[in-house]
Amino acid sequence: MRKQAGCGSEPHEASAQWTLDLAELRVLYGESDLRLLLTVALDEFDCQQLAFDAAFERKQWAPAAEALHRLTGTVAFFIGDERALDPLFRLERGLRRGDAIEAARAIARARAALVAFRVALAAEPANARVKTKERHAYTVDSRAGDDLADGSHPDRCDGATERC
Repeated sequence: MRKQAGCGSEPHEASAQWTLDLAELRVLYGESDLRLLLTVALDEFDCQQLAFDAAFERKQWAPAAEALHRLTGTVAFFIGDERALDPLFRLERGLRRGDAIEAARAIARARAALVAFRVALAAEPANARVKTKERHAYTVDSRAGDDLADGSHPDRCDGATERC
């Protein structure tokens, strides 16, 4: 992920605006598969964000840490600067320890990092995203029969549950 001109000097600053550097992924995946990857990543990110927010608000630290870990993995996949992950690591550490004070100290910077990444991921040009119809066809074909033991489906997230 590259910082846009005019932003703060450190990549982990909450106020920084970011763009994703997709050159290497474009070479590895090709344009069509990269569009699909971006669409699926954005959908999964939104689902995990809902799960994280719900668990955090209920002070359910373990499920919040699990959702945050998945969010961090998505961010790490698309960026090369590990310093941008520091706020997420700090929050996850506090959540895993059940330390409400550490979590409270880390939440603002972690949320800012998540928002900055979400904005960058969503800001990819429209031609770099898969059409909704194509995405749903891929989802149905690739996830057929993938319902979870609790009856939920990994591609359906209503935000009311911790599992998406």
